[in-house]
Amino acid sequence: MSIDSQAHRATHEPDPGTPVAAVVGAWLVVATPLAYGLWQTLVKAAKLFTG
Repeated sequence: MSIDSQAHRATHEPDPGTPVAAVVGAWLVVATPLAYGLWQTLVKAAKLFTG
């Protein structure tokens, strides 16, 4: 196999992608505090409008 064909194959092979577990873990790290913050905001906003 020549160097040119190896370089061509290396640049045109599909990217294996990010592991699903890493994506799910990253979303959990981001989404959990976000959901808690939104919940707290809604609870405090409800207190403003209901007295």
